[in-house]
Amino acid sequence: MNKKIVTAAVAVVAAQATFFVADSEAAFDEKVTDKKTTVSPGVEYIQEQYQSAETKEVVNFLNIDLNNRYTSLEVGMPDPINSLKTTSAISKIHNYEGHRVVGATNASYFLGNGLPANLLVNNNVIVNYGILGENANSPTQQPVAFGVTASGQAIADYYTTDLSFTVAGQQFTIDRINTERVTGTTVLYTADKASTSTNNWGLEIVVTGASKSTKSLSFGDSISGTVASVTEYGQSGNSAVPTDGFVISIQDKATAEQLKASLEVGAPIQVDLNIDDKWKNAKFILAAGPLLVKDGKVNISMPTDSSFVKTRSDRTAVAVDATGTKVFLVTVDGRQSGYSNGTSLTDLASYLISKGAKYAINLDGGGSTTMVARTPGQEAPSLVNRPSEGSERRVSATLQVINNAPAGTVKAFSITGIPSSMPIETTATADVSLAYDEFLNPAVIQKDQVKWSVEGGIGTLNGTSFTATKVGAGKIVATYNGVRSEFPIKVTKAPEAVEVVDSFDVTSNWAVTTAKATATIVNASKAEPFREGQSSLKLNYDFTTAESGTKAAYAVAQSPITMEGLPKQIGVWVYGDAAKHWLRGSIIDGNGQKHTLDFTQQGKLDWSGWKYVTAEVPQTLALPIKFDRIYVTEPDAANQNKGVLYFDQLQAVYKDDYKEPLYTDLKLSHWASSTIEYLNTKELVKGYPNGTFKPESTISRAEAATIIARALGISSTNKVEFDDVKASHFAYGAIAAVSEKGIITGREASKFSPDGKLTRAEMATILKRAYNLSGTAKLPFKDVPSSHWAYDAIATVYSNQLTGGYPDNTFKPNNSITRAEFATFLSKILQK
Repeated sequence: MNKKIVTAAVAVVAAQATFFVADSEAAFDEKVTDKKTTVSPGVEYIQEQYQSAETKEVVNFLNIDLNNRYTSLEVGMPDPINSLKTTSAISKIHNYEGHRVVGATNASYFLGNGLPANLLVNNNVIVNYGILGENANSPTQQPVAFGVTASGQAIADYYTTDLSFTVAGQQFTIDRINTERVTGTTVLYTADKASTSTNNWGLEIVVTGASKSTKSLSFGDSISGTVASVTEYGQSGNSAVPTDGFVISIQDKATAEQLKASLEVGAPIQVDLNIDDKWKNAKFILAAGPLLVKDGKVNISMPTDSSFVKTRSDRTAVAVDATGTKVFLVTVDGRQSGYSNGTSLTDLASYLISKGAKYAINLDGGGSTTMVARTPGQEAPSLVNRPSEGSERRVSATLQVINNAPAGTVKAFSITGIPSSMPIETTATADVSLAYDEFLNPAVIQKDQVKWSVEGGIGTLNGTSFTATKVGAGKIVATYNGVRSEFPIKVTKAPEAVEVVDSFDVTSNWAVTTAKATATIVNASKAEPFREGQSSLKLNYDFTTAESGTKAAYAVAQSPITMEGLPKQIGVWVYGDAAKHWLRGSIIDGNGQKHTLDFTQQGKLDWSGWKYVTAEVPQTLALPIKFDRIYVTEPDAANQNKGVLYFDQLQAVYKDDYKEPLYTDLKLSHWASSTIEYLNTKELVKGYPNGTFKPESTISRAEAATIIARALGISSTNKVEFDDVKASHFAYGAIAAVSEKGIITGREASKFSPDGKLTRAEMATILKRAYNLSGTAKLPFKDVPSSHWAYDAIATVYSNQLTGGYPDNTFKPNNSITRAEFATFLSKILQK
């Protein structure tokens, strides 16, 4: 019989409940999608999405027909059993030819030591005897399990175990096997254990000469032996377990006193391990809980007013129909607002009944909820649900669906390597993949026996190399042993010199992931930097986490973005934070291989403001090319800080001579374009956060001071002496430097006039002072008499051929200078 024990397992389950979201609305209201795929003979994968006013539920469903001769259910376990692995990893371990894992879910609850919390039997071998919970919030307070009987029928129901030992004519109950001994319990320790690891507050019976090895126990076993020694209360515990026997450890004082009076060394002793008839010789038994459905009705084996039952969360369950031959493995994603809110156990039970369940039990849920399933031809199943923690949690056991069909003949295959759209005069190499036989298992194709052809007159084939020669629609066709596969293709005009991959106006296709860091991505607000369109992608990263090693923050395209043809480069505008990190990216080629790109070298993400950077694309990649991610990384622990980057206008570049405009309002044909570019490359002039330069706008005295100080590399430790320049002013340091050096003085006493517009006369004076210009010439300008305050400065810059006048022989000394004119003056003197 089973005895309920308060254990750490209860704490594990109770802690899980703290993440749940309260139920507030009817479940499984309106079905909005219903996708079905046959993944194996007798096995169908279904995804359903339900939605009501405020609640969404995404259900993943494996519908399993055990009547199919090639379909079976098994328990999947890591080796050793307490090592914990993801559902995907466990599936791959057990997947091989003739034994294909076509789908699986997580199953057992597990303890902190990695062992399953409850009973687990495989091929009638007791892998783990486990415990029950004695807490109202424990789903395992009642002994319920799922399994497959010796006759091959699935069962989900209560179970009753009967473990006992008989000595000196008396029979006593055994409560546990190879687990912690607590007050009031009796534990059987087998030859799997070196010692009992117990204290001296109990009685231990050491038995040798066992009639069978105790390294493997099964229900139905009767194991006899001889009492070799007895450790009584107060004596040292931690008895060694004989290799040819076992130890019975008793923590109940009354039982110990009763045995002490009659127990003798040399006495025969027998252990009996039994389970109720319906579970005898089962192919496997996996205990979990609570029970959800019994006899086709909602029947939950724990208080239904508990938070564990009532709250919405991600759930995993298994159900059986009335015949015991139809099994449903079900996951409901949860705790993901806007995607899936999860379900209560009561609603889940009703849902399972609607699908034909007569019996059902709940399996481990929350962050453990996972389902994997394969597509026909896939070597192993892959993740199909969306775990609430963002990735699969490692678990102690799974329920997996097996296809054990023999190898068959090829039924179908796919054509890969060719993009669905190709620019004319480009080439791609075709291949075949995902071949499968009549049992939907992977099949091998002799590729040299595949016959290739083109339909629609859109191109030519040289072996498997397809060249697009005509704009239009057509097909690539492959035939193998009478099996035909087609791939529709559209040939398009050659791409422009540059094509936008993503404008970053919307970030819904982008998700953030990290390595040893934290990060977020959002759209930039209107007040933040963006160059084109409506917004940019803002990446906040934090490399100051406690973990050591290389850190990275990734903006990942949830659906990698396909690009036309084979670009020469990938370009992107980046608003840097001068933190000297490393900017990288990755693309995926037509063979599914990832390739890392470098937008900068290590340490060279060293600018502030907008800068256009490119990464070279290898020119031997199979098409189509997809952009996968862009990321910032830092391997140097001394430079692992936090910061913000903005990305805009991700684009594919197809022409070797393509030149990206530096500013959105400065055409390459502008008369000052080359000089502005020259100063930009020297990082002396920058544009505005919105990507403009505003070449025709006037330049302020503060802006001029900033550029001159930057160009000369000067600074000052003195305070600014001008009343109209506060310490918080963006140009405070620059104004201090240029005024200290006498390059730009105030317009009046104690007034610098930082927002005043710089005149052409002031510009001449600043350049003469800043660069110690000399020389003079007679001025031809009728509006600059020799009495003009800036006559000598204008004459000097004129004699140095840094400026000219206007066609009407004027210089217009009092006119405000434009940003383009300022850039031209400065670039001329720097180049001289």
